[in-house]
Amino acid sequence: MHRCAALVLVCSTVAFTLLQSGSAVEQIHITLGDTDSEMRVLWATPSNVTSWVSYGTQRGDRLKRTQRSENLRQGRRYFYRVYAEGSPVSRMYNFTTLPVHKNVSMTYLVYGDLGVRDGTDTFPALQAELAHWNHTAVWHIGDEFLRLIEPVASSLPYMVSPGNHEIAGDFLHYRTRFSTPGTPWPIPKGKMWYSYDIGLVHFISYSTEVYFTYNEEYECSQYYWLLEDLVKANRNRARVPWIVAMGHRPMYCSNADADDCTGWLFGGRVRAGLENLFHTQGVDLIVEAHEHSYERLWPVYNYNVIQTNYVNPRGSVHVISGAAGNQEGNDKFGPYSKAWSAYRHSKPRDNNFGRLHVHNRTHIHWQQVRVKDGHVFDSFWLVQHEHGPFVPNANCTLSVSTHSSCHCPSPFYVLVLTYAAMFMACFAVIAVVAKLCWRWRMRIFGKCYVWGVLGQRPYLVYKTLSSKQIYEEEDATLISADEPSFFVGRAQGIQ
Repeated sequence: MHRCAALVLVCSTVAFTLLQSGSAVEQIHITLGDTDSEMRVLWATPSNVTSWVSYGTQRGDRLKRTQRSENLRQGRRYFYRVYAEGSPVSRMYNFTTLPVHKNVSMTYLVYGDLGVRDGTDTFPALQAELAHWNHTAVWHIGDEFLRLIEPVASSLPYMVSPGNHEIAGDFLHYRTRFSTPGTPWPIPKGKMWYSYDIGLVHFISYSTEVYFTYNEEYECSQYYWLLEDLVKANRNRARVPWIVAMGHRPMYCSNADADDCTGWLFGGRVRAGLENLFHTQGVDLIVEAHEHSYERLWPVYNYNVIQTNYVNPRGSVHVISGAAGNQEGNDKFGPYSKAWSAYRHSKPRDNNFGRLHVHNRTHIHWQQVRVKDGHVFDSFWLVQHEHGPFVPNANCTLSVSTHSSCHCPSPFYVLVLTYAAMFMACFAVIAVVAKLCWRWRMRIFGKCYVWGVLGQRPYLVYKTLSSKQIYEEEDATLISADEPSFFVGRAQGIQ
């Protein structure tokens, strides 16, 4: 069995893979608590036994045993060990709580789709990042592991978003192995989203999987939570100016596959569900993964490029960082780049991750780092002096709000069924009109017109009753000489 506990919250979980008897506690990782003075520690034990954390501010101090401790001092370094009955004690770990002052520069590790097999060179690279950079937290945008990431996740808050690989287990691993701010533990299925202020950034983690699971029953629950959260965040822009949203599946991508972001065959669910809301409320940066590649977009809305620079953009900037190392390999791009795609990169076995550096209230610096040599192969500065909604006067706090972003879009399957019904209705109307024309009017006039149904110009419905020959009016080419039949063709010279 597994148990996990926290310096703030005590939690427990059911085992998925039994550890060997007598083995030490493992899979130790930390996440942010509900406030800046809290930190949650989670771990796995060989069985359902009593376990606890001991911690202190000095490595040599006598550590304080706790199952619940509140009011950690901000900006302080804490050392801790994890104990479990019948298991060796863990080694000493440490973390630093969030700083007291918000107007300071902070750096974050950002990546998605990091797997155990093809991400073997990424794990030591991430550890090296900790040695050379003063990172504040890690944002992992969906998918798989825990033992290999422990050296990183035990020292930095490991913040996550659900991905498509969690669907197979009904999100059980995600909901029990991780903890997120402002949500109970285990994480409820209908609350796999959260937000948190860190320094100058209001971070939002949302679930793209609501559009592909549970008949989309949680789609509007998340939407209205996001709407309320973004309205509050905009009121707080004077103190926390930046809004950065993170979700697993992208809204846009130029990869050569049939994923949702390509818009292929009923694709575009995530974009249809969230883009209008994020654009209206002025989300500055949207970080995504799922595509095993790296792609940076120009500020874009509804497939239209707003501008080809990042200075005071009036639209969200999308970055896809999903090439940290996945067993499925890197995804190829299509032969032609899209107008909204500013830069894209995908090579076999070329793992990479993102580095998000929030310099101040007006400047964010993004770097994409190659794992094998630490080379920064792409970077850009996002400059914003005019923080706020991109659509003015879209007041969603009124009891009657008319702006489209104030209301949850219809679930995607409803739209598909609606379009299918409209198509079938049009087809039925055409069939009925053609049948009536054939049976009644043609006996008098020899031909009749079907106006405005099949195209911009009127069509003729022909029937021959004597010659058994049907001709296309344009060039009198013989169509058939069999039994009496009918043919629908465009009428020429009729306005």
